[in-house]
Amino acid sequence: MGRGWTWIAEHAWLYPALEAVHIAGIALLVGSLMLLELRIWGWGAAVPVRPLARLALPVTLGGFAIVAASGLLMFASQPAELLAHRLFLWKLGLVGLAGVNAVLFHARGGLSKLDVLARAQTALSVGLWLAVIICGRWLAY
Repeated sequence: MGRGWTWIAEHAWLYPALEAVHIAGIALLVGSLMLLELRIWGWGAAVPVRPLARLALPVTLGGFAIVAASGLLMFASQPAELLAHRLFLWKLGLVGLAGVNAVLFHARGGLSKLDVLARAQTALSVGLWLAVIICGRWLAY
């Protein structure tokens, strides 16, 4: 198996299946995150934040795990090409920034405060994840 993981990209249905799994993971990650962020912005005020977070955050993390696993497999099929692509590096950097933003949000107790900074951090989160998605779509074409 001296060819590394290139067989993934060469397989008739495996790479497209990984792309579909990747997109499903993105839907779980961003969809659940958006519900929580909309609540933090004041939408659905009748829904308590804590129970919503207990539901949404595991789905978000599960979606991220699916995205990371499928992304790593797709990356393994063509690492040199992707590393040479500036947009791929931007995508990775944006994912890292989104992660740092999430850690800072939770470290400062953003779910308890629901203040202007919490809303700004969630707006930044939405922007970062949309930028990640845009980079990923541009990479595909």
